Formats: sequence, structure tokens, C-alpha cells
Amino acid sequence: MIDLKTLEQLVIFSHTGTLCETAKKLHISQSTLTRGMQKLESEFGVCLFIRTKNSLSLTEAGTLAAAEAEVFLRQYAGMLRHVQDFDRKKRTVSIGSCAPVPISVLVQRITVACPDTSISTELKKIPQLLYGLEDDTYQLIILPFPPENDQLSFQKLCEEQLFFYLHKNHRFAGRKSLHVREMNGENMLLLRDIGFWHDLVTEKMPDSRFFIQAETYPFQELIAKSTISVFTTDAYPDTPFFFRPLY
Repeated sequence: MIDLKTLEQLVIFSHTGTLCETAKKLHISQSTLTRGMQKLESEFGVCLFIRTKNSLSLTEAGTLAAAEAEVFLRQYAGMLRHVQDFDRKKRTVSIGSCAPVPISVLVQRITVACPDTSISTELKKIPQLLYGLEDDTYQLIILPFPPENDQLSFQKLCEEQLFFYLHKNHRFAGRKSLHVREMNGENMLLLRDIGFWHDLVTEKMPDSRFFIQAETYPFQELIAKSTISVFTTDAYPDTPFFFRPLY
């Protein structure tokens, strides 16, 4: 039986052209490499190498063997990945979401119901979520609206209300209600990774300038030290963080 390690040695030798360089790449001694090449030649049952006093090179059969071995090793690695991915998917619930907040709600529910289940999550745009559900990339997706496809089952996960979080000296600070059109044109702080909300808010407030922050800590620091308005929600009434409604 041909050893995969010796096939790898043959492939690397075909690229380096010398035993010395091959041994360095594999972190083995030249004597170990030489024995491996001799064993491999014996397994093939043909002459793979041209040997001289100070060098070793491949015969035409050796060159073919190295090329075939390289293809075989790639296929073998691909087979392992395919089987491992299949097994991982069987033991993992993949969730795609249009926004970050409801992910924690759903993950908590799954963890309580199935504590041994692995869970993977990611944010994607709504069309990608629907496509991902169709091609089995996701087992569950979170949308801001009920799907129109009658073949899909759904249920309401959570509901949150959106508010503006204003500095105490803002001209609208004393108001009990405030419409988004009244805030259009205002400078706003906004977190970057908030899913579909980014597109929705910038669409509803086309005249506003949004200062996008990639990380939560600098975002919170800017809120504390500036007068720029942000969004908040009834889930976090005292903490401007994200904005989110029905999921």
C-alpha cells in the first residue's frame, strides 16, 4: 500500500528538483527522504529516478507519477473536506439573519431546547438569505417581514420599537413623538454591521450624513462625548446601541 506521505514527498521533489530542498520543506532528514523514495519506487514497480553520483532526477515515468500523485492528493483532501463539511452540517444549525439583535434571541432558544447542537450565524442581505434557505446554506433565516413563499413556514420571533436618542439640548429633545422625516438632514452616528437597517435608514433619511463606526466601543465613546443623534430601541431604552423592530 502506497503511503500518502511518500506521495507528498514525490510531489514536492518534482517541484524542488533536489533532495536537500525537499527534505527542508518537509522537515525531515535526507536519509529518511531517500528511503521513502526507494519504497515508493518499489511500490510502483517501475524506475522513477535517474541516479548519478551527486544528483537525483525523475524519469519520464517518475514525472508522470508525480503529476498523478498531485492530482490524487488534491482529490483526497477534497474528499476529506466534503465528508467533514457534511458531518458538520448535520450537527450544526446554520442561521442567516437580516440584523444582529434577533440572532441572540434565536440562539438562546435553540441552546435551551437543544444544548448539544452547534450553531453558526451570519448577517446577509435579504435576497441572499432567501437563496441560502433554498440551497440549504441555512436551516433558519430571520427576516423583517413574513415570507411570501407558501412553501415556507414561519413564526414571529420578537418585536422592538425604534426611537431617536437625542442630546438634551437638541431642538426636539422635549418632544413625546418624532417622525423620521423630521430628522431627515440630521447628522447621525451609526454602527456598520447592522444588516438591512443600514440601507433602510439611509433611504428614509437621504439628506442626513451618517458617521459609520465599525466597532462598538468607539461608537459608545462618541455617543458619550458628542451631541450627535443616534437610534435606540425599547429593548435598550437607556442604551443607544442598535435600532430594530419586528423579526
